[in-house]
Amino acid sequence: MSTHVIQCEACGEDIAGQIHHLGLAGMDALYCSSCPRVLLVKANLLDRFRIVRPPLGKDYPGFQPYLRHLLPFYEKVEDLFLPCECGGRFGFMNPPRCPKCGGLLRGDVYGDRPIAKVTDGYAFVSVGSVDGAAWLKPA
Repeated sequence: MSTHVIQCEACGEDIAGQIHHLGLAGMDALYCSSCPRVLLVKANLLDRFRIVRPPLGKDYPGFQPYLRHLLPFYEKVEDLFLPCECGGRFGFMNPPRCPKCGGLLRGDVYGDRPIAKVTDGYAFVSVGSVDGAAWLKPA
């Protein structure tokens, strides 16, 4: 984790935050759809629910361009969690939001291309993160 400054594409303000290298930490990041909160989900949490990420390679029978075959996997994971405090929904494909203007901090960096999320490799946390285990829906 390191401190970093990003200029918001929506408002032009410099936004300070922490960079979390997801692959090194064995995590995924789910950004809120409405505010700058980030839900950090550790791989062992997914193991607990027996949710397995499909293979990324083109030889996988269900492979789709831009890794779109990952979207049902992402939906299963997202369904494990409560809504954000602001009422938004934590989602893998949600882009990060600016804490000053609420706009898209880096623009629509993922679009409908999961490959862009997979290769991003880090989470930008400007207002604090939430541990995924603490945000699970009641059983």
